[in-house]
Amino acid sequence: MQCFRCGVEVGNEKVCYNCGADILLYKQIIYTSYVFYNQGLEKAKVHDLSGAIETLKQSLQYYKYNTRARNLLGLCYYQVGETVRALNEWVLSKNLQEDDNPYADRYLAEIENDPGLLSKLNSTIKKYNQAIEYCKAGSRDLASIQLKKVISQNPNLVRAHQLLALLYIQDKKYSDARKVLIAASKIDSNNTTTIRYIHEVKERLKEQNTGRRRKKNDVVTFADGNDTVIMSENSFRSMLDNSRSSFMNILLGLVVGLLICFFLVVPTVKSNSSDKNTKTILALNKELKQADSDNKALQNEVDELKESLSAYDDKQDVATSYDNLFAAQNSLDAGDEKSASESIQLVTKDVLGESGQRAYDSLYTKLGPTIVKGYYDDGNKFYLEENYESAITNFEKVVEIDEGYNNGAAVFLLGDCYRLTGEKESALDCFTKVVENYPNSKWGRQAKTYIAVDDTELNAAEVGE
Repeated sequence: MQCFRCGVEVGNEKVCYNCGADILLYKQIIYTSYVFYNQGLEKAKVHDLSGAIETLKQSLQYYKYNTRARNLLGLCYYQVGETVRALNEWVLSKNLQEDDNPYADRYLAEIENDPGLLSKLNSTIKKYNQAIEYCKAGSRDLASIQLKKVISQNPNLVRAHQLLALLYIQDKKYSDARKVLIAASKIDSNNTTTIRYIHEVKERLKEQNTGRRRKKNDVVTFADGNDTVIMSENSFRSMLDNSRSSFMNILLGLVVGLLICFFLVVPTVKSNSSDKNTKTILALNKELKQADSDNKALQNEVDELKESLSAYDDKQDVATSYDNLFAAQNSLDAGDEKSASESIQLVTKDVLGESGQRAYDSLYTKLGPTIVKGYYDDGNKFYLEENYESAITNFEKVVEIDEGYNNGAAVFLLGDCYRLTGEKESALDCFTKVVENYPNSKWGRQAKTYIAVDDTELNAAEVGE
């Protein structure tokens, strides 16, 4: 186990011997993550895949670097037919632990070595989405045909089994629904949706087997206080008819009263309300004009103050820029490139004179690699902390200065941040650049996988959580 602060290997100590950090709570968090991982592994062994998925998600909430749990979560997704989610988990596992991660390597290699898998997956998802559209349009027969094709191509897709069973239930084909649900339960033995559908099918089959039509001469029984009244169905219906006639008379009286109120009372109330509203509108218009006039006067004062302050601000910026320029030069002469790069970035080049700008360009050229490395290190730090907005800001500066930095790593990580924040088009542009410029690097190979996954997700856009 490594210390979360300095990264040194630690044993059973409660405090890191290198940096002095208290690692007892950190160990407990990691142990809790592995406890949930073991529970998820036990559930996966007995085909309780939905339970295993939820437990493994809890494990990753405690410790996101638990690549064993992440690889197993991807495998569980793959077993229930959710190949896109499985790919996401394996790629993320590979990014978090690039070395000594044989399971993620093997799963991704199997997918890359099967060129027809992604196209087959695309076809399956398209047909599943088409089946959903047929259901929305009321074409249950066409939806059933599509779902049967989906199951033949991807027998483990539990969602397709459930939707097909639901269509059978609506068409009162309870025996067919039970067969489909039993097949789904063999894939995921503890899926709550499947269990609920099986229970519903059993109840419907029981009603079909035991239900009988009531005879016309059946009697009706009901409780009246402590007594039980037994009467023939015809007498019961006549009693209901009398009750209905009384109810209709009451309803007719209510309608007449509402009509009188609508035609006599409402017009008078509307007239009084209209007069009050007119007076209120006039008063508000007068106040609004006065407010506009006051607002214009205040705006003129603000503009004058801005003009008077702009000259002072420019002068102050000139002095500050020269101070930072001199500080950068002094730090560089002293051999402190980090401090020099921080100072040079605080200089506003446009306010400097010609000699100042020449000195700025010379310093910036010397400090360029240090500045780029600083932005890259900060961006990588924010990326690992899942602060993707700040990571994007830093990686964009790296790409702006040197697009090929670290063999395409900056462009790839920028694209991954775009992907994780939902900016799919920007992410795809970055991944495409990496594949074109660095196809044989690790970044190029991972970018190819992301592009393939993105094409698949476009077809799977309607598949919910």
